Amino acid sequence: MSDEAADSEMQNGEGVDPGEPLVALAKFEHDTSSDLLTRIRRAIQRRTTAAQLASFSASVPLLVLREFWLILVERFNPKDKRKDARHGEETS
Repeated sequence: MSDEAADSEMQNGEGVDPGEPLVALAKFEHDTSSDLLTRIRRAIQRRTTAAQLASFSASVPLLVLREFWLILVERFNPKDKRKDARHGEETS
């Protein structure tokens, strides 16, 4: 039961004392370069563009084949009614 109480204190962060910051680690701090955000933005844009092109190149051929299939199905099985030129009657 005491282990559970210690675990809950560590998860809450209230019972943990971080102590003094280490002086040796403070000298590793560096300022970021001015063009870091620009480089990150360009990398994200390149990946987004590549993903969109891959998606487009995969979906367009399928859409074209689907349209051709619909044209063939409609050609051999028309749904609309038209008048017969010989008798003036509607045919299905």
